[in-house]
Amino acid sequence: MELAPVELQILKIEIMSKRKHQGIFYGMVLMVLLTAGLAGCSKTGTSITTTAVTYVSVMNMAPYAPATDIFLNGTLSSPVGGIPTGAFSAKYGPLQPGNYDVVFKKAGVDSLLAEIPSSLYDTTQFYTLILYNNPGSPAAQVVKINDNFSTVSNYNANYRFFNLAPDAPKVDFFLGTTVAQPGRSSADNVTDPTFNAFQQVPAAAYSLEVKVAGVDSVLASIPSQNLLAGGVYTIFLTEKKNGTANNFAVNILTASY
Repeated sequence: MELAPVELQILKIEIMSKRKHQGIFYGMVLMVLLTAGLAGCSKTGTSITTTAVTYVSVMNMAPYAPATDIFLNGTLSSPVGGIPTGAFSAKYGPLQPGNYDVVFKKAGVDSLLAEIPSSLYDTTQFYTLILYNNPGSPAAQVVKINDNFSTVSNYNANYRFFNLAPDAPKVDFFLGTTVAQPGRSSADNVTDPTFNAFQQVPAAAYSLEVKVAGVDSVLASIPSQNLLAGGVYTIFLTEKKNGTANNFAVNILTASY
């Protein structure tokens, strides 16, 4: 029997709930904790809340930027020391729905890095905020992505790929021996939102490789990764500055809350 759209969406939310990780918001100690609005949101041992919430995750993928503090409508909402470069949310965190002006500042200093002007964070929606650098520029930029889970499959694995390494050339992303995402430029998901959509692949164990586009030159890889049926994954290339050297890495984030 085919599920109605609303029933299918509820099923997808339930599947995500089954993949909950331990902890309230982030799996890393130095992650941002979006405290604004959480006082009215209670947990009951599942992902069900007694009040309407929206869900937000944060990624500091700007290798030329310092650790950052986050302010929501002028209120500091990150831990002492800020969010270090390369840190990202292990899961989505609940936030009271509403309009938020989101400001990123250098940790501990009143120095603006980037801002998302006041915009709506709607009930039951999922958002990812990414701090990043454009190629050839040390200035931090930020983008708000509306994560759409309405088309994910319960029978296949679902993934998307981001190139968030500003000094990387165009890259090809491989799932096993197959080029899944050819010719991906750094931060191209900002200007082309189609790259933010999740793609379906058969559930299986895959090697994940990022190569220079059109060349058999591996920048970073994960030898084997299980992509499970119904799983929703964000796979992304990152960069860490080490003097004049560029260290690239492939990361994988499983959607959960």
